[in-house]
Amino acid sequence: MAPRKLDLSGNRYGALVVVAQAHTHSRPGGDVVTYWRCDCDCGRTVDVPGPSLRRKNNPTVTCGDRGAHRSGKAHPMFGKLREESGNWKGDAVAYTTAHARVKAEHGPASGWRCACGCGRQAAEWAYLGTNPKPKVSTHADSKGSLYSTDPEHYAPLAKPCHRSFDVWQAQHHTGVPIGLVIAEALAA
Repeated sequence: MAPRKLDLSGNRYGALVVVAQAHTHSRPGGDVVTYWRCDCDCGRTVDVPGPSLRRKNNPTVTCGDRGAHRSGKAHPMFGKLREESGNWKGDAVAYTTAHARVKAEHGPASGWRCACGCGRQAAEWAYLGTNPKPKVSTHADSKGSLYSTDPEHYAPLAKPCHRSFDVWQAQHHTGVPIGLVIAEALAA
């Protein structure tokens, strides 16, 4: 009986999400290695050998672009406070880390249709304003933006819908169903 074929599609390994099987490669000695097409969080796509993803010691977890995945003293957040650098535990997380949490939990927003009902492909995760105790970003790029550390307070939106929703949300500061919010914002 032939061994069951392993499908890694949809699995996350560090910054890599397996999209599909890419190809196979025969090694000397007859071993066949399956390569998997992976999307990296930095935006690159790479083909990675399956055993490299699954091994316990030193697995492949990024695309290998050292500029996009700097670590140690070269990392831009080296020496920053945990709140600024994106501690993944508890509620003490920064704005960008909260969004990374959403992506890790639900996948890229581009894998969803816009939650407002417009029919467009979503592009971004949007904070809905439904957390009773929202956080306020202090990061320069998102200063003053409200966010939640809970991925369940976000919805996938197309860019125009996200912008309209953010404008409406800034004026009203409330968690109203998103379809109504965008309809009202577009009518204004």
